[in-house]
This record gives sequence, structure tokens and C-alpha cells, in this order.
Amino acid sequence: MDEFNNNEHIIGNKLLNIYQSMTEWIKQKRTQFPLSSHEESRDNLLAYLYVKEMMSHDLIQAIEEEGLSSIYGHESHIISSIELLLRRLQATAFQDTDIRKITRQQAKQLIVERARTVLGEGRRSRQTRIMVTLDEQLIDEPKVMEQLLLHGMDVARINCAHGSPEIWKKIIEGVRQVEERLQKKQQWEKRCRIYMDLPGPKVRVDSIVSNTYPVKLTVRKDEYGQPIQPVTGFLYLHTPLYFPSEQSDVSFVLEVATNESITMVSGDELVFIDVRGRKRRLKVIDVIAPSCFKVELSNTAYIQEGIWFKHKRFSLLLQSVTPIPMKAIVKKGTRLQIYFDRTHFEAAKMDDAVKLTTTLPKALRNVRVGHRLYFNDGKIFAMIQNVTNKYIEAKVISTGRKNKMIKKGMGINLPDSLMHLTVSSLTDRDLQYIPFICKYADMIGLSFVHTPHDVAKLYRILTEQGAPHLTIIAKIETRAALHNLTRILMEGLTLPSFGVMIARGDLAIEVGFENMSIVQHDILSLCQAAHVPVIWATQVLENLAKKGVPARAEISDVSLGQKAQCVMLNKGPYIVEAVKMLANVLEKEESHPQKRAKMIARYMDQQGVFR
Repeated sequence: MDEFNNNEHIIGNKLLNIYQSMTEWIKQKRTQFPLSSHEESRDNLLAYLYVKEMMSHDLIQAIEEEGLSSIYGHESHIISSIELLLRRLQATAFQDTDIRKITRQQAKQLIVERARTVLGEGRRSRQTRIMVTLDEQLIDEPKVMEQLLLHGMDVARINCAHGSPEIWKKIIEGVRQVEERLQKKQQWEKRCRIYMDLPGPKVRVDSIVSNTYPVKLTVRKDEYGQPIQPVTGFLYLHTPLYFPSEQSDVSFVLEVATNESITMVSGDELVFIDVRGRKRRLKVIDVIAPSCFKVELSNTAYIQEGIWFKHKRFSLLLQSVTPIPMKAIVKKGTRLQIYFDRTHFEAAKMDDAVKLTTTLPKALRNVRVGHRLYFNDGKIFAMIQNVTNKYIEAKVISTGRKNKMIKKGMGINLPDSLMHLTVSSLTDRDLQYIPFICKYADMIGLSFVHTPHDVAKLYRILTEQGAPHLTIIAKIETRAALHNLTRILMEGLTLPSFGVMIARGDLAIEVGFENMSIVQHDILSLCQAAHVPVIWATQVLENLAKKGVPARAEISDVSLGQKAQCVMLNKGPYIVEAVKMLANVLEKEESHPQKRAKMIARYMDQQGVFR
């Protein structure tokens, strides 16, 4: 017994020393972060940072060995927890300070209130909200929208990196129309929040050319192998006068040459033999200009330069074929040349390298030999081999088991190149979209936030636009954001409504996939300490949403995501099924956490997803 008491005495004294130095440190530090409200969150966050740094693993283990609770799981009320622990250890009396502390129950209520402000009302069956990414395909699918709302969508996400204000407005109107219809049927009570992501300084593939042949022009087929509808494209005589990359119904551009004088009208046909020896036809459906024709292809064809198109009066020689969106197949060893400007790109001679430009050339200023380069959230990995005054040359190191496609609009990551030093978080494109977002959205996502100044700048702009109430969501997806996370959270506490999104796609590339588990846990803990609502995003139930069958690991991921206040699903053909499963799992997590594994297993068995 004496030994037990002695151990408690030693632990109590060590903990008391930490507590006393912590309170003094908080008094010094909080002058750097003056707040008119949310002081309890500021002090608690500072306390958590101090304790995490100063409390050794040995001390934590000693506390647990005495049958007492350690600091883990107490992030939201760390000061009160330490004081309670000191009392239990009967440590030397300590004096209360003016530090704003908060109890477990008060912290729980505070995060509930802030989540309600940021994300809207929860549901009777669960408090963890579900966010769903919507796109233009759902504009004409009101029944799908209805199913999403009924089965769990609480927040509708629109990614402003894609589409246009006209498309976004139609999506939002679609959500509101379905809501109104459901309310009349008394099937819907709450209001779905609209969340819009600013594009931010995301580097994307702009133009791309490759001498990879043949090019496959795919015509979709039904379950019986019959073509569903033709694919359309443009056929030019000689060099195109313009490039119709923004036309959604255009799948290819053909450049042809002839020495003959030709005329064509709608209904004319061009017969050709593709690379596989299959007879195919191009049908003229519109005459755009004397040298430009819109054509359609009714069956899949593989084509390359040198193919002859036969008209009943003349022949045309194919000079080049460009798929829309522009794309190129790459594999291990493929050379890539990323050009700084379009002039050098267009003047480049064709060779075995895939050549491309980006939407944000100034992001490449700090690229050096040996830096890593990723496409499509890490699915294609390359290394920088050479940097010239015209382009950056890289070599593909890995594409996984299969060759991969690089295409227009695909994201690029340069985790070693300190992009935040040359590119602002708020781009000209962002500034152009903000007035629309202020008018139609409830929440705005600040993509690629780097520092607290980015948050403050966006809030100033929103205030100027008459929308200071708009919720700002800081998307944590860079190493700079991780480094500045505490200060970003402190800045967020000065705002009327603020949250954090753990954007795991870009973040995983920035910090390394092997570190992602630790990093996402650290972000969650810091946000819990600051009582800031969190959105858990990227690849949640991705297999289910895209393929209709979930992976086992995805269910564990959902379980971890339940620690956040909102879980985001991305689009896919099986998105309704993904929403249903996510809602079901979250409801069981919240109502019976002690039976979590058993209930999830039973649900999966009922659905037959692992049979």
C-alpha cells in the first residue's frame, strides 16, 4: 500500500509541475491570440498543445498503470481532466487560475452547437452529417436527388473546379425543387446545406499531345452489346481554326488533308477501314464552315494518322486525331515534358515524350531535379529529370499494375516544390466565383489554405460581399497547412462560423501515404481540442459509390470518420447505395458504440456484399 501511495505521490508531483508550467505558458501565449469570444476553446487548444509536448510517454503509461485515465480521449476538455486527475492523486493543492476551462459535458454541448451552425441540423437517428458531391449529371435526375435526400444527404457539395455558374445554379435549383416537393408530401423537414469548394491553386493538366497510336474512339453499348448512341467530333481540313474543348458532346477532333476540291453536306458519309480492319463510317451531321464539319461515329473504331476516309467523290488523308478530353496513355518509363507556356508547347517537335501544359504555370517555378510529381491523386508517379527554360522533363516511375491515362483536367501534385511560396490560396478564378457562392451557398471551402492570413483574407472578401455569415471551411491538404494548423484554428475561432475539412486526397500525397494515419488523427485531435467541426473527406466508400461493392477496409474508415461531425462521399453511379450504407453504419455507431463490430457485420451480411 505504501508503495502504491508513493507511486501516486510521484505521479501527482510530476503532473502538478506540468499543470503549473502549462498555466503560465497559456497566460503568455494567449496574448498572441486575443479573442472576444471562444476563449475557452483557445485556452483548451493551447493546453492540449502544451500537454502533448511536455507529458512524456513514461508518465502517461505510469498514470494508466495506476488505473487512472490518461490524456488520450480528453482533448476537448484537457484542463478539467488534468485537474480531476490531480484531485484523485491527492496532489499538493493547486490554485485555480483565470484560464478558461471547460468540462466534458460542456465541450460536448459546444461542439454540438457549432456543428449545428456550420452544418445545419442533424437527423433524429444520427448527428454525424453526410455530405454528397453533386455534378451536372444529376440535373435531369430528380428521383436520384430525392433518394439522396431521403436516405441521408444533409449537405450538397459542388466542386467549382468543374462546371460553370450556369450548371451550379441548375444543381442548386434541383435540390431546392426536390426539397419543396418532399415537404409538401411531409417527407422532409430540414434544409439541405449547400457547400461550394473554391477551385484554389490546384495544378491541372491543360493541353496534352502524344504520338500514342492507335486512338480508340469508344461508342457506349447496352447490356446486349448494341451501340447506345453515336459519338460526335469535328473534322477539319488542314489546321483547326479553333479547338472545341469545352463542348461536352465532342469526343474527338480529326485533321485531314486533300489536294482535291471538296464540298460536303449533312448526311454525307465517309467510309474507312480502322486499324483492326473493321469497316466504319463517319456521318456528317452539320457543316460548321467550308473546312469544318461535325461528324458522328456509330461504332467503336481504332484510328491513327495515315487512314483514308473515302467519299463517293473524293478521299481524305487523316493527319492527326485528338481525343476529347485530350489524353495520353503512359506507363513506367514514359517521358513527360511539361511546358511553361503555350508558345513553346505548340512549337515542340513530336517525339516519344508526352507533352503537356498546366493551368497554373507559375506553380512550377520551384521545381528541381529529383522532385516528385504525381497525377490523379497519386495513381501516376514520376520524378523530375531535367529543368530547362522551356519545360520540365520527368520520367514515369510507377502506374500501378496497369498503364494509366493522363488527360485534360487531371490534377497534378508537386509535394517537394514549395508551391505555396509562389501561388496564393485565393486565385483570380476564385475571386470571380465568390459573388455567385455568396448568393447561393451556405458554406464556402477554402482550397489549399496555407496560413491563417488566407482565412482572414477570405473573410474580408465575404464581408465586402455582404456575406460575413457564410461558413468558411479550411481544407487541410498541404504540408504548409499542417505546419500552420494551430494558427489557422485560432483564426477560425474569430469567425462567426468555421470548420475544417481533412482533404485526404492531396494531403496523402503531400505527407506520404505511410504517414496519413497519424496525420489525420493529429488533425482530428487538434480540432477536437479547439471545438471546431470537422468534415472527413476523400475516398470514403469509394469502391461502393463507383463499383457497387464496398471494400472491407472502407467500413473501418467510416468508423474512424465517425469521430468527425460530417463525412463526405464523392460522386459515382452507386452513390445512393453509398449514402444508404453510410447512414446505416453511422446510426449504429452512434446508438450502440459497444456493439459496433457485431452490428456492422450483421448489416453487411444482410446486404450480401461479401458473399
